[in-house]
Order: sequence, then C-alpha cells, then structure tokens
Amino acid sequence: AITSKDSGGWRELLSGAGVRSVSVSGAGLFTGSAAETRVKGNALSGIIDDYRLSFESGETMSGRFLVTRLDYAGDHNGERTYTLSLESSGPVVNA
Repeated sequence: AITSKDSGGWRELLSGAGVRSVSVSGAGLFTGSAAETRVKGNALSGIIDDYRLSFESGETMSGRFLVTRLDYAGDHNGERTYTLSLESSGPVVNA
C-alpha cells in the first residue's frame, strides 16, 4: 500500500505490489500411476515441486507448488478418488 497524507484517509494500492499467489483445488481418479506416487511423496515430505496444470478449457499454468492437502476416498477396481489442494511458491505463468 502507498497510502499517504494526500490520500484523504483512503487506502491506495500500488499496481504490482503486494503478495500474489495461486491456490488450486481439484479432484479426480488415481490408478497407481507415477504421477500419483510423486504427488503423494511430495505431500508426505512437504516438498515444493514443479507442476504443469491443465484445465478442461485447454488453458495451462505452470509453476512451483506445495501440496497442502491430499485426501483419498474409496478403492474400487484398483482406482482411488482424491481431492488435492496446491499453493504456489514463486511465479506462476500461463504455459
């Protein structure tokens, strides 16, 4: 914030200043893949890792993220559903 006596008591913000972050939550199905093993390892170890996120619209983002939540539910025919939350660490860019 760049509020000064000339601001008339109103808060003023400086473009590009402050903290920027990206939080992502998702759900899906894991089937014992290498990706599941890596995400699970990162979650258990608290490791920040590089991720490339793809969305249904075709948009992608990439950056370094920390797995802040990983929940599994059920096991049906060797498949487990999961919910996942990621928090960015550093810049996130459209890939």
